[in-house]
Amino acid sequence: MTVTDLKEYIIENDKIEYILSELGCHNIKPFLKEYRCGLPNHNSNNNVVIKNETLSIKVYTSESETKHGDIITLVMFIKELSFVEANKYLHNLLSLDYKFKYKEKKEEKIDPLNVFKKVKRKRYVINVDDIELYDDDLIKEYIPLPYIDWIREGILPFTCEKFKIGYSADKKRIVIPTRYWSGTENDYIGIMGRTVIKEWEILDIPKYYPLKKYYKSLNIYGLQENYQTIQEEGFCVVAESQKSVLKRHSRKDGTVVAIESHDISDEQVKILIGLNVEIIIAFDKGISLQHVRYTCDKFYGIREVSYIFDKYDIMKDKDAPMDLPDKTYKYLLKYKIKYDEKEHNEYLKERDKNEKAV
Repeated sequence: MTVTDLKEYIIENDKIEYILSELGCHNIKPFLKEYRCGLPNHNSNNNVVIKNETLSIKVYTSESETKHGDIITLVMFIKELSFVEANKYLHNLLSLDYKFKYKEKKEEKIDPLNVFKKVKRKRYVINVDDIELYDDDLIKEYIPLPYIDWIREGILPFTCEKFKIGYSADKKRIVIPTRYWSGTENDYIGIMGRTVIKEWEILDIPKYYPLKKYYKSLNIYGLQENYQTIQEEGFCVVAESQKSVLKRHSRKDGTVVAIESHDISDEQVKILIGLNVEIIIAFDKGISLQHVRYTCDKFYGIREVSYIFDKYDIMKDKDAPMDLPDKTYKYLLKYKIKYDEKEHNEYLKERDKNEKAV
């Protein structure tokens, strides 16, 4: 069960009071739209507020400090657990299965006739049930070594260690394992490889190539690692590439995730909506304003949504906002554009214009 499904289960089955009680909270009182209670071993009787419909929380730890988050981060705070451990704790507490489908590692055989097999495959709809996970044996064959050029770009060794960045000597690629956002710390859905050959365009070598294929559209890169910070800060910056997540993490910024594309899937929208935070779209330079608005429109009216757009022409072609110096990125983030009714109407107007032109 994913975190999104877990939250839905808690709400639909009215399990909030039971969870608070099991966590050791006291003086639990239901109100019209929320529960209030006291933290374990605290004198205050109402320093925790949890909303019925979203499971978002506020914890007043002192007169001057307030923690924001959701029911997962409340468990993390009270039990001193990681995101993964808190997720598992709630599954066990509610007697829910915390199981995923694992794929056995098999020796890959080279098909000498593969080059002749050009038959078009029938397209089909994929869903979460299609996800097959691998354990950490998947990455043991690669060298856990930061790439020097990435360090020069600002992706630091502690980030590489956190995200298990490695190197494949025989494939000459940086190894970027992808964790399943709602799995355990050792649950991987695949591996992306980034070439270190500088002449990759001239030699017609793909810059990025999956070393172990996976469904990008069913996952969000960096969400498992950054979940707590996103909840505490109250916003999630949605980038295209994995490097954007890594660069901001190296600057002690855990609010960025990547959809590994500029086309967001319905499942990715569902996951982001389930976070119950502001969504900030921050795509690469060159992505049209119309497409950015199209992406924002998927959240409009459901969650607060904004976008970063380089109207000052600061970025170079194909750069991501996260490639900018820290102060410049924070400036663009501070002056992000809110996707409101005016922006929505502008998008609809441009969309209708394009449809008539076709």
